[in-house]
Amino acid sequence: MSIRVLLSSKHKVVSEGIAAVLRTHPDIQVVGMAETDEKTQTLCKEMSPHVVLMGMYTKSQQDLVLMHTLAADPDGPRMVAFSGDSDRHAIIEILDAGAKGYVATTSSIDELIGAVRAAAAGRVYLCQTAAGEMMASVRKFRAGDGWVRGALGGREEQVLRLIADGFSSKEIARNLQIAPSTVEVHRRNIMRKVGLHKVADLTRYAIRNQMVSV
Repeated sequence: MSIRVLLSSKHKVVSEGIAAVLRTHPDIQVVGMAETDEKTQTLCKEMSPHVVLMGMYTKSQQDLVLMHTLAADPDGPRMVAFSGDSDRHAIIEILDAGAKGYVATTSSIDELIGAVRAAAAGRVYLCQTAAGEMMASVRKFRAGDGWVRGALGGREEQVLRLIADGFSSKEIARNLQIAPSTVEVHRRNIMRKVGLHKVADLTRYAIRNQMVSV
């Protein structure tokens, strides 16, 4: 089944360029292009895309509000942001708004396509630029007093990485060759130790602490 993609960008020429490349890939179907927030929301309802590829400018709260709005629908599309804002703060803001993937505008089109495919499969994706920025931030964080990763055991770290990569408890159990009930115990312990209770929050935690595969 093709990945249904909706392009949302206030720059029509950018959308048209990306759409032209996406259409060359048989596993991706461009179902629409939107230049306004209203049209993006309308097309999401009419076309039921699997992924919304959204141009973001984090200094514009309007873009973040739109992503928050789309992310609030549990049956809605997964979102990939492409943005020229590639500092740590901007990346975390975009992920906190509900993005499943982030690609800098300086990235290659291959990374953008990789992000779309990863998001459609329920995985998190950071482009090389963003991953490098987050790694640099983590190194600084480790040198300070805020590093809490050590609170997790080795098996708990493995489980958290797989949760963040979008695997279910049964898939994690098969991957680690342990019982599903054991995975659930690890999941509860992780949530208790880091003080988070939603998969999305655990995913962002793993990204911030560079524990997720990108």
